Amino acid sequence: MKHHIMIALGILMALLFAFRMANALVEPGLGFRELYLAGGLLIAGYLMYSGWREWRAFKAEKPGSDEA
Repeated sequence: MKHHIMIALGILMALLFAFRMANALVEPGLGFRELYLAGGLLIAGYLMYSGWREWRAFKAEKPGSDEA
């Protein structure tokens, strides 16, 4: 169940940070705000990736699974 929460939180964070990043990039100049938002997108991506990795491991442990 942990993998579902990680994937869901990662998607939610990615949506929020992507929306804020799109608004920040419309304004002229790059600064700390864009760096902060890019970091949030990286964290969201890591959450989704690790949740997906745990889901694949959980799925592979099930009996009768075709995955190695």
